[in-house]
Amino acid sequence: MPKITVMIYTTLRKRLGISKAELEGRTVHDLLLKLAVSCKTDVSEILFEKDGTVRNHFVLTLNSEIVDNRKTGKAKVRAGDILHVFPPISGG
Repeated sequence: MPKITVMIYTTLRKRLGISKAELEGRTVHDLLLKLAVSCKTDVSEILFEKDGTVRNHFVLTLNSEIVDNRKTGKAKVRAGDILHVFPPISGG
């Protein structure tokens, strides 16, 4: 399986305690599942809806292209790809 760099930002970074992970998977969904249980912190409830789709308020980009949160299982990855996971941010 290809090794992908996953970049993690803001509140999710604080929750996981890491800003970057090197993970293996075939799809964006595979990577997010592995990320959700990494670092001895399960963030599945934060990242995923009950039906397994990624919550709409997360923004995902794969090599600077936005990934549809409902189609992460179809978004194939290749070695050297970079997945960015942007959690929701509030402010004003």
